[in-house]
Amino acid sequence: MLESHFLEDSLLELPLKIIEVLEDICIQVVDINGCTIYYSKGCETIEQYKREDILGKNIRDTYRLDENVELTSDNSVMLGVLQTGKPIINEVMRYITQKGQLVNVITSAYPIFSNDKLLGAIAVFKDISQIIEMSSTITRLQHDLLLQKKIQNQNGTQFHFDDIIGSSTITKSTIAMAKRISLSSSPILIVGATGTGKELFAQSIHNYGPVSKGPFVAINCSSIPETLLESILFGTTKGAFTGANDTIGLFEQAKNGTLFLDELNSTSLAFQASLLRVLETNKIRRVGDNKEILVNGRIISATNIDPVEAIKKAQLRPDLYYRLSALTLEIPTLVMRFDDIYELANSFIRANNQIMGKNIHGISDEAYKLLKNYNWPGNIRQLKHCIDYSMNMTEIKDLLICSHHLPKYIVNSSKTKPAHKLCKANNLKETLNQIEREIIIKEINSNNGNLSRSAKNLGISRQNLQYRLGVLKIFEPKYKT
Repeated sequence: MLESHFLEDSLLELPLKIIEVLEDICIQVVDINGCTIYYSKGCETIEQYKREDILGKNIRDTYRLDENVELTSDNSVMLGVLQTGKPIINEVMRYITQKGQLVNVITSAYPIFSNDKLLGAIAVFKDISQIIEMSSTITRLQHDLLLQKKIQNQNGTQFHFDDIIGSSTITKSTIAMAKRISLSSSPILIVGATGTGKELFAQSIHNYGPVSKGPFVAINCSSIPETLLESILFGTTKGAFTGANDTIGLFEQAKNGTLFLDELNSTSLAFQASLLRVLETNKIRRVGDNKEILVNGRIISATNIDPVEAIKKAQLRPDLYYRLSALTLEIPTLVMRFDDIYELANSFIRANNQIMGKNIHGISDEAYKLLKNYNWPGNIRQLKHCIDYSMNMTEIKDLLICSHHLPKYIVNSSKTKPAHKLCKANNLKETLNQIEREIIIKEINSNNGNLSRSAKNLGISRQNLQYRLGVLKIFEPKYKT
């Protein structure tokens, strides 16, 4: 009767036959009072209810958060939507049915209007108990790995500052800056494009600083589903989901050490709010637990884009950025450290000689010229892949990497790129400044004076670009189109 009334009011027309096939997704509809008027077959599978047990009943009477907590508009997405008339997207919920079934779901709820009148809400949710259980397993494996490294007197790192290759001025300056901030216990934000070596610097900072004897725990936030991230970082408690045990998260594993959060800008703003709270209180709460746990690991985070641009794109919370940016380290792109290409390439060659059983002594002058003329959007990581490819193309008798061994995209790029002409300069510094001036002016002109877009294309922050404009005395008449 309720379903018939629901459809007669043209509240919503559901393709019932199609929905009933989806057994792993629950679709539930309630009226303005919170009474269930549609309950799909998928809901029966997830919650172990029968449809006749739910239809016509108020969700306040059929669900609760735990033994003593009832549903309210503050803790239920359905009731929250009915109160505000606004959708709630991708909310993780944990609740108990009247039959005692513990359910972990990710849900989105939407208001239903007719002639601007709120008539009810529809929720779509999916069981994530198995996903959370998998995150718990990953966390336990990470913990076991750290224990094994401690037994072997390792702290989970590979690199020190001595392992950073490059003798260019900007590389030396970046290393010096990194060493200075290593001595502080404050959070550090590393800004650098993909492939510039952010984790290499993070590990070096850890090993140079006061917590070097503690563990170094790293996680790439972009590679972890949002539903798993909090479980992995904060840990879980027994009863959080079916078969769950007490497991410690990465924050606890980084005790007396460093937690490195790479590509922080890929996380949701909601997660960033949780991280901000941890930074302010030094306390975390495991998933499913009400007790707070004190943590003392140092936080090093990294973004692969300019944080100011990330804030404009709503990828980074401003308050979190201000909290992290007291100590900021900008990693130069490979374009900014062309003088290091020869050293980097030769280090990759030496490493590959051992792995591949080759006897390559270096790079020919022609091949080196092609490498220096390329713009390297993938930075050092791309250069390494280029050397790997080139060495695989060499014959047993070859002693040098030549131009015909290089990837075609590098050789072809030089054919379309005009030769760079230099005016006579008095010394090397003036020559490098002249080259940098021409590159910056050309980039800004190609972007019609847009400094933000130019800085992004150059792989530096807008602030750094503005600083270089002043140093190189590039004023507005020079670069305005």
